Amino acid sequence: MSHILIIGAGVVGQATGKGFAQKGHEVSYVDVNLKTLAKLRDEGLPAMKMADVDWPKIDIVMLTVSTPTVDDNIVLDYIETAAADVGRGLAKTRHFIPVVVRSTVPPTTTEQRITPILERMSGKQAGVDFGVAMNPEFLRQVSSEQDFARPWITVLGCCDQRTFDLLKQLYMPFGALITQCTPTEAEIIKYVNNVYNAVKISYFNEVHAICKQLGADSNLVGAVVARSAESMWNPLYGTRGGVPYGGACLPKDTAAFMAFARQMGLEHLMLEATMQVNKTLEQKIAAVSSPDQIEAALATAHFYNQQEGYDEQENAYILEINTSGQSRAATYG
Repeated sequence: MSHILIIGAGVVGQATGKGFAQKGHEVSYVDVNLKTLAKLRDEGLPAMKMADVDWPKIDIVMLTVSTPTVDDNIVLDYIETAAADVGRGLAKTRHFIPVVVRSTVPPTTTEQRITPILERMSGKQAGVDFGVAMNPEFLRQVSSEQDFARPWITVLGCCDQRTFDLLKQLYMPFGALITQCTPTEAEIIKYVNNVYNAVKISYFNEVHAICKQLGADSNLVGAVVARSAESMWNPLYGTRGGVPYGGACLPKDTAAFMAFARQMGLEHLMLEATMQVNKTLEQKIAAVSSPDQIEAALATAHFYNQQEGYDEQENAYILEINTSGQSRAATYG
C-alpha cells in the first residue's frame, strides 16, 4: 500500500483521498485553508500544512489545487506555488515519487510549466529521480466520492513508463479502462470532455427553441434522437477527425434544415458553425460517405501532400493511429 499526499483538499482532493483510503492506502492532506484543515481533522483525517510533511514517508503526490478562471483566463498561480513546494519536498527524499497533476490545466502545462518548476526546486531530473503525470478527474460535484469509487475511465498521461506502471497498479482495483497517453493528451482529453458536454447542451437548447416555436415537444424529440441517432448510441461515431462528413444524408439534410430554420426566421447557430467547419475542411480533403472510408481518405491526402513536397505531420499522425486498428493510447489494465 502507498502513502499518498493530496495537495489541495477541495472537492476533487477529498474525493480522491477518501477513494484511495477506502482501498487501503494511507492518505494525508495538505491545504492552505485553516478551516479546511480543521474540518478534515475533525473527521479524523490527517491534514497539515506543507511545512509539516514528512517527505521520506511519501510515495505519491496528487496535485488537486484550484485552477480558477478569471476574465476567461485560467489562473495557474496556486498550482505553480504548490509545485514549487513539492519540488522542495522532493529534494528531501531519495524515493522515486510520482507527482500527479489532477487539477484541470491547459494543454502543455504539466510538461512545460509544472515539470520545470519541480526540476528547478528539487535539483532532480523528471523521469529519472521522480515521475510526472497528468491524471484528469471526471467527477461531478454532487457525487464526487461515488464517481471516484466507480470510474468509467482512468486517463494516465505519463512522462515515463515507470510512473505509468506505478499509477496503473494504483488504479487497477477500481476496475475501469486505463488509458495511457502523454500529459498533454490527458490535458486535452479533460477539456474536450467538458467542452463536448457544453456543445451538446447548447445544441439541444437550440433544438428546444425551434421546437417551441413550432409547437413541438422538444423533450420527446430529444429522447427519441438519443435512441435513434448513431452518434448517440455509438460512442466512436464521428470521433475520428480529419475528414469532413459526406454521404447521402448529412450534407443535404443539414443544408435543408438550415434553410428551413432561416425561412421560419429561426436561429440555429450551432448548425451554422457545423456547416462552416465542414465547408472549410472540404477545401483540404474530400468528404467520405461513411466512417470506414476515413483511413483511405487520409492516406490518399497524405500521399498527395508528400508528392507536392508537403509533409503534414498531423495527417500522418492520425493515419498512424487509425491504421493500427485501435488508438495507440488505449490499453486495458
